[in-house]
Amino acid sequence: MSDTSAPQSSLGRFVGARALVTGTASGIGAATATRLAAEGARIACLDLDPEGNAATVASIEAAGGSAVAIACDLLDREGVGPAVDQAAATLGGLDVVCNIAGLGGFVLDEDMTLAQWDHTIGVNLTGTWLVCHAALPHLLAGAHSAIVNTTSTAATNATPYASAYAASKGGVIGLTRSLAVTHAAAGLRVNCVAPGPTDTPIAETFMPPEGADIGLVTNLILPFGGMGRPEDLASVFAFLASSDAAHVNGHVLKVDGGQRA
Repeated sequence: MSDTSAPQSSLGRFVGARALVTGTASGIGAATATRLAAEGARIACLDLDPEGNAATVASIEAAGGSAVAIACDLLDREGVGPAVDQAAATLGGLDVVCNIAGLGGFVLDEDMTLAQWDHTIGVNLTGTWLVCHAALPHLLAGAHSAIVNTTSTAATNATPYASAYAASKGGVIGLTRSLAVTHAAAGLRVNCVAPGPTDTPIAETFMPPEGADIGLVTNLILPFGGMGRPEDLASVFAFLASSDAAHVNGHVLKVDGGQRA
């Protein structure tokens, strides 16, 4: 009997496709880049961490895939556009963009500083918009293309001690839906994935802050006995980016094992 929990990477839905993925040094970004490459896409891996990004590219190439590492700091407002243009030039265009880079954590509202707020909004929301904005001319040059952004169940459901994170991810939902209806006639689909707790480096930042009501945090139960895997999320990003989701547009897809059902 086959293992239905294992990612099915032999579908070949992206043969010949050119995909840009952010946050590829680790976690969901690395898993998504790996999944798209396994299905035939050529990948531009954008991340601030050169060592982690290089490791992802090396892993993709060792498996027979094609990928290139491009340095990109989403807080560098003047640098994102050139990084996206470099990706498009290297790949010969863009068909898919997956915005996965992000950060977060639990913070008491009274302890949140303006610098922390700006940093969270800057990476999660403004950074996502900057990539989308720079990628649009390349994506609209083709007949069919897709953007898959990353929101969070912190934005779809009430989450304590996550005001800046939830606000940034709520903004991604609004951005996604607006882009989806604006560019649908041109053949561009825009959707977003809302992960629940996932076993990635960012999960380590979501620890109860000192002075928190632990009951509020422990109520965030984990179904299936634990967090999701990056590969679980990667398969959903691949679905939304593929022709299998040809009639899915402006949608927020929660992937949390039913935690917020």
